[in-house]
Amino acid sequence: MITAAIVLLGIVFIIENLEMLKHAVKLRLDLYFVHLESPDIHLWVIILFCVFLGVFIASLYGMVEIIRQRQTIRQLKHNLEILSQELKAYAVAETSSAAPRPEAQPGSE
Repeated sequence: MITAAIVLLGIVFIIENLEMLKHAVKLRLDLYFVHLESPDIHLWVIILFCVFLGVFIASLYGMVEIIRQRQTIRQLKHNLEILSQELKAYAVAETSSAAPRPEAQPGSE
């Protein structure tokens, strides 16, 4: 839903500013030993690519968080099972060690 809204806003931005975004640019990478240059690319293509790249990176971060939360939930469920078993064992030990007490009879004091 949010991704669709972001894409829609990007498309509206491109349509509204199409005249300015039709300018062609070249991307250059100059290193000491190599010189790279791209063919002419319209500015709106670069902006749209950057929007999609941002959405993709944010989605990856969200997936990593979901995986971490699932691992935490799994660990907490395991701890809960262990504590439940300990509580049941303690309750059984308490009931078996508590012997019934003889009740005092009214005339025996």
